[in-house]
Amino acid sequence: MTQALYAPWPETARRTWGWGAVGLMAAGYLVSSIPVLVGTIIYTIVLTVSSGETDPLAAQRALNENTLTVLLPLMLLQFIAWAAMTLLWVKLFERRSLATLGIEGRGFFGRYMLGLPLGVFLVVLVSAVAALLGLGASSGAADSLGAMDVSRAITQAALIGYAGLFLGFLIQGGVEELVFRGWLMSALTARWGKRWGVFVASFAFALLHAHVFISGLMFGVLALSGIGLTGLVFSLTALWRRSIIEAAAAHGAFNAVAVIAPTFALLASDPDQTIKTAVAQVFSSATGLAGADSVSLGPETYAQLIAMGGLSALMLAGLVLRGRKSE
Repeated sequence: MTQALYAPWPETARRTWGWGAVGLMAAGYLVSSIPVLVGTIIYTIVLTVSSGETDPLAAQRALNENTLTVLLPLMLLQFIAWAAMTLLWVKLFERRSLATLGIEGRGFFGRYMLGLPLGVFLVVLVSAVAALLGLGASSGAADSLGAMDVSRAITQAALIGYAGLFLGFLIQGGVEELVFRGWLMSALTARWGKRWGVFVASFAFALLHAHVFISGLMFGVLALSGIGLTGLVFSLTALWRRSIIEAAAAHGAFNAVAVIAPTFALLASDPDQTIKTAVAQVFSSATGLAGADSVSLGPETYAQLIAMGGLSALMLAGLVLRGRKSE
């Protein structure tokens, strides 16, 4: 009998092969990356031809500077394509319903609205841990706060940018939850049981972010560990609620606030910044793509690891206790 995480599988359903599911996840990600690759190539060719620039890195720098208007929309297309391929696999091969992925139509809006403040809370938790870790070196932060001009961060262009970022990250977070906690974790649980399903899905989620090693070995290890534990928090949220809806909302809100908040602060503190340049700078730093020369191992590097590690431990203990009470 198939072990189900969220809802019973129909008798006609097929189970995806164990490690084959992980391979399919990776293949889906690579195939869905084609829009980003093609769009980047087209952008590079058009920019090079129109500007007459001979420096091969000039187009890459221009692309990074246009993160908000070019790179993020391309990445959004990638995630939408990835979600579509995952749903097609579930429907055409596995022959199971959305309910078995943790997506229940009843009460969807209420569940989603419940998850949004959870994502904000996670950002606040990580920020609080970072503040506690950096108490001994916070004098510069106070000076920068005093120099802020909030009016620079609430212009029409900035507000439109925040709205676009929020919507985009809600979609991106939702797709990652659909793929990892909805499909992959349930498919692996059906083969190997709940514990291995949760562990492998969380580990695979962390490996998806291996690009953080661009910013150095130590940074990569710390950042990847923090990301993996964040994925574990989302996995445990899905298990606790027997649904991925709350986790999808929390994931999207977490990513959105983690980019919008520092973008707001950068705009308010630096009169030379625009919404485009601020988003490019924050996105590069937040994703670990800034490079080893631009990244330092400050309190924020350890904060996510400590905060999510502690929270996941508490959630695991709560799930174990709830399981014992139900026996």
